[in-house]
Amino acid sequence: MLERTDRLPAALDAYRSALEYDQHSPHLHTRVGAAYVKLGQPDKALEEFREALRLDPTHAETLRWMATIYASQGRVDQAAAVYERLLALAPDDRFILSTLIELYNLQQTFDKAVPLYRRLIQQYGSSSQWHFQLGVLLGRMGRLEEALVELSRALEEAPEAPEVRVALGLTFHLQGRADQAAAHYEEAIRLDPFNPRLYILAGQAYEQDRRSDEAARNYQAALDLRPHDLETVMKLVRVWIIQQRFDRAESLIAQKLIELDRPPQLYVILGILYREAEHSAEAVRAFEQAVALDGDYAQAHFYLADQLERLDRREAARERLRRTIELDHYHADALNYLGYLDADAGINLKEAKALIERALQLDPTNGAYMDSLGWVYYRMGRVQDAVTTLEQAVELFDTDPIIFDHLGDAYLAVGDLKRALRSWERALELDLEQPMVREKLERFGREATVNHHPR
Repeated sequence: MLERTDRLPAALDAYRSALEYDQHSPHLHTRVGAAYVKLGQPDKALEEFREALRLDPTHAETLRWMATIYASQGRVDQAAAVYERLLALAPDDRFILSTLIELYNLQQTFDKAVPLYRRLIQQYGSSSQWHFQLGVLLGRMGRLEEALVELSRALEEAPEAPEVRVALGLTFHLQGRADQAAAHYEEAIRLDPFNPRLYILAGQAYEQDRRSDEAARNYQAALDLRPHDLETVMKLVRVWIIQQRFDRAESLIAQKLIELDRPPQLYVILGILYREAEHSAEAVRAFEQAVALDGDYAQAHFYLADQLERLDRREAARERLRRTIELDHYHADALNYLGYLDADAGINLKEAKALIERALQLDPTNGAYMDSLGWVYYRMGRVQDAVTTLEQAVELFDTDPIIFDHLGDAYLAVGDLKRALRSWERALELDLEQPMVREKLERFGREATVNHHPR
């Protein structure tokens, strides 16, 4: 009666008096612990709960109190362990099942949560919410086909729920089924037409499906709803660059530079626009402006380095690449680029090899990086290592003519002219505008004919 009227200190005294008569009562220890919880003394409460469980390990009320304390303290592992004990005592308890699912999600032990969702659905009937949550969870686990099954069931239960449409769209997008993803995003837009995120998602799906007009339309709609969103501006500009609608993209950038107070990111995308439009000097100036506005903007330094190298200003490019790496030690593209430039020039080969190896540690399956490493080996005179590495590069990236050109050179260096000729032929198939490769084929092709001519 004292506890129920919030006279907690007096209640504790009464419970302690009761315990003098019955030291082995788990119920009394639990009531003492509950009073301590209400008094804001969880450590003392846990001592009483542990004693209660020592006396009766299956005392459900004690377990519930203990689980509540652990959860409130963020001690997720301990809370989950206690709820597992409760579930063993009450396997059909809906609250325990739901709470344990939440704890497993926090632990990211999703494989434990999945069967509990299925048990909830089996015991309490189909529910859009449970199918939706299970579908999202399966998607996070990479079990995309199962995710689609659950999300489709959620859609059957709640056909007008935009979040289900979005989840279906994301899952199809992850599967590379961009057309189906876009269809679900469009339905979500119909249900929630003033949500700019939905237009962004639809635009990304259309981009993946190479439907640039639809992508631009959706990005423009998102920008109408959020005119000062920098990321949306850049997405729309990128699509227009792909479409070679350079004037329109340049006009939008000029407008947003004023409205958004000249963010350096817009100068970077302006530089990319000029680069693609083959206005090299303007591209350099745009990238330089981005660097001037934010000297610690690593990606701006990288783009500037790339543009300088295209203009054959290699030493200036190297300086920018070094600065990129200073600002971002894990910039794999910059590490590889600097290493490749030195390898191609035949200088600093030991350092170049180390840089490229760092890039490969960050991205071990990158065929371009593997090509750079093979080219370093070639320049170092380790031609057999070059052949082995460049063969791996071709396996990873078999549409790059430069890799086949390098591999041809390496085969020639080990005396395998037949394979060298095949590699150069493949390089020329991929890009006809390679006079150096054509020259090698003509020269060494003639030598092969002479060497095999019957005397």
